[in-house]
Amino acid sequence: MRAVTDSGPTEPNAPVSEPIQNIFTIMKHVSQPDTLRFFQEKYAACEIRYGDLKKQLAEDIIRTIAPIRERINDIYNDSAYLVRVTRMGAERARESADRTVAEVREIMGIRKFY
Repeated sequence: MRAVTDSGPTEPNAPVSEPIQNIFTIMKHVSQPDTLRFFQEKYAACEIRYGDLKKQLAEDIIRTIAPIRERINDIYNDSAYLVRVTRMGAERARESADRTVAEVREIMGIRKFY
C-alpha cells in the first residue's frame, strides 16, 4: 500500500506516469490479464482508485508467491533433507578446496611429507 503513486490522470488516455507504470509492470507478471486490463482501462478513463489497484496487486502477489512460501516452509521443516544437502555441499567444497590446494602446492613446488 506504500507504493508510490501520483495524483492520478487528469485527462482521458493520458500517458502513464513512471510510478504507475511500475505497478502495472508488476501486475503484468502476477495478475490475470483481465485484471490488468480492467485497471489500465480505469486509468485511461480517469476513474482509477489507487487504493483498489494496490489492494488487488497485493492479493495477486500473495497468491503468486504462496506456492514458493509453502515449498520454503516444507524444506525448512525437513531436517533430514537439510542435513543431506549440507553434507553434500560440504563434500563438494572439500573436493574443490583439495584440488585448489594441490594445484597451489604443485605451482609452488611444495611436496607432501609422509
